[in-house]
Amino acid sequence: MYKRTTILIVAVLLLSIILGACQSGDTSGEKEKIILADTQFQTIWINNAIVGYLLENGLGYEVETVETTTPVAQESLANGEVSVWLEMWRFNLMDWYNQATESGEVLDVGDVYETSTQAWYVPRYVIEGDSERGIEPMAPDLKSVSDLPAYVDLFQDPEDPDKGLFVNCITGWQCKEINLVKLHAYGLDEYYNTMEPGASAALDAAIAGAYKKGEPVLAYYWEPTWLIGLYDMVRLEEPPYTEECWAEMEKSKGDDREVALEDTPPSAGCAYESFDIHMGVNGEFAERNPEVVEFLKKVTIGTDPLNKTSAYMTAEETTADDAAMWYFENYEDTWKTWLTDEQYEKVKASFE
Repeated sequence: MYKRTTILIVAVLLLSIILGACQSGDTSGEKEKIILADTQFQTIWINNAIVGYLLENGLGYEVETVETTTPVAQESLANGEVSVWLEMWRFNLMDWYNQATESGEVLDVGDVYETSTQAWYVPRYVIEGDSERGIEPMAPDLKSVSDLPAYVDLFQDPEDPDKGLFVNCITGWQCKEINLVKLHAYGLDEYYNTMEPGASAALDAAIAGAYKKGEPVLAYYWEPTWLIGLYDMVRLEEPPYTEECWAEMEKSKGDDREVALEDTPPSAGCAYESFDIHMGVNGEFAERNPEVVEFLKKVTIGTDPLNKTSAYMTAEETTADDAAMWYFENYEDTWKTWLTDEQYEKVKASFE
């Protein structure tokens, strides 16, 4: 009995050492599985598919994606349950981002695309017309949000004909509150009502439905997205972003308003800040897997290519994996630069 117990204890210890080595990435050549965060929107599905395919077929890693919310992704990336988060919208999460990167819990490896834009849009045919569709210009002088009081009748609210209708951001998203502040700061609250969709699909439907009919629509949207890639939309000009303006905007935003919404000053109205979207890697994973870090530092998928790939995915009603194949076919000169010659040949061979 004594000898058998001793043997069992030794076996358990050996198993623990082996498992520990697997978790640490030191497995005599065996590569650590990479867990990608899926925060459940189209561009990250495409980015995960593109990067995941290259990691598997070029660098030889096993890759898994896990669905998560943004708050859970923040926690999971910091504690190592997630290896890589390919769209870390850090400017929306600055307190967390600063703490996580300064502590070394998260390593920022650079941008996955160079600019993200949020704005108020109208279809180009509203301003310029569309001869192919037989649409005459409806608002040829419309350039800026300051012009909108003159176009109430054009963007008429069907439930309140004396006012126009602005299709706002999605209920529960911060941009909904920001747009309400802007509406007051620009003095448009007396001219326009807002419709606030309950989900991204409803926002998409409101814009796409009007576009397909050639009707006027005024709406919030962002890019890169399939909708901006597929439809020709024009951003309305706004006062340029400044930190001072945004600080004023924050006072009238959300449940803890320092300034009542109706008392919002004009100085609280300005454009969203455009910024690049960065990738985050768990700090300990990065130390164990320098090859992955060096690869990711080279990756930049690009805003315009991502718009076009998203548009392809939606128009063809296909999957993110198929959209990734379309990206590889159309942007080979870009993605091949992220790989060594050997890795590139492995990826090319995997297409056959």
